[in-house]
Amino acid sequence: MKKTKSVQPGAPALEKGLDLLEALSAEARGLSQKQLAERVGRSVGEIFRMLVALERRGYVTRDPATGEYTLTLKLFRIASQFPPAERLLKAALPVMEQLAGRVRLSCHLTVLHGEQFMVIARIEPEWLMGWSVKVGAVFPLTQQYASAKVLAAFQLEGRREELAEVIAANDRISGKKALAALDRISAEGGNFSNDDGYTRILAYSCPIVEASGRAVAALTVPLVREGRISAGEAATIATELRAAAKIVSEKIGGVP
Repeated sequence: MKKTKSVQPGAPALEKGLDLLEALSAEARGLSQKQLAERVGRSVGEIFRMLVALERRGYVTRDPATGEYTLTLKLFRIASQFPPAERLLKAALPVMEQLAGRVRLSCHLTVLHGEQFMVIARIEPEWLMGWSVKVGAVFPLTQQYASAKVLAAFQLEGRREELAEVIAANDRISGKKALAALDRISAEGGNFSNDDGYTRILAYSCPIVEASGRAVAALTVPLVREGRISAGEAATIATELRAAAKIVSEKIGGVP
């Protein structure tokens, strides 16, 4: 009888390919081999054969003029029966409804949109007065918005640095200062401080993360209501928001 070969844990080649696909998915424009290598923390030689294989299988395409790689629509076709945005909304909306009811405040879900961010969902509480944003609204990446800071803070390293530079330019501060602010947010697991001198609307925000740890969205609660929100209630809101973001992340297969 032929002995069955045991399957060893780990698949370095597969992980390398997925790293490349995830890096390209975070870019609005194409990336060169050198840029891709920097994004995934590998050498150009390490990723060369993988890029050739991905191009041969139709997952990426290379611009002959610039040498830059971009994703094709093949992954979209594979996932067309369950589009990512619909999957995210299906996971998030019930949780957002429960969150809004518990904290008696509105909440909204945002995603990166190039060098800006967009509101893709909003839930209103049963409350007389409050503050909310319009679904489809697009805002610049700036420290004025909690969602912007969270979306930028929880990205893969190369993309994170790029977004920090965008924030720095918009806020007219140094890239170093912008990165330091993102470091504080990632260390805290979200935006729970409004004393940075930049935030226009007081808000708490948490990342919705996929398996790589990259934020695919930010779940945000503006702390604006007719009556004053006490420190004790604000702490409760933060706890509820963290729990809600964790549930949504788990639903989409992200890091618990």
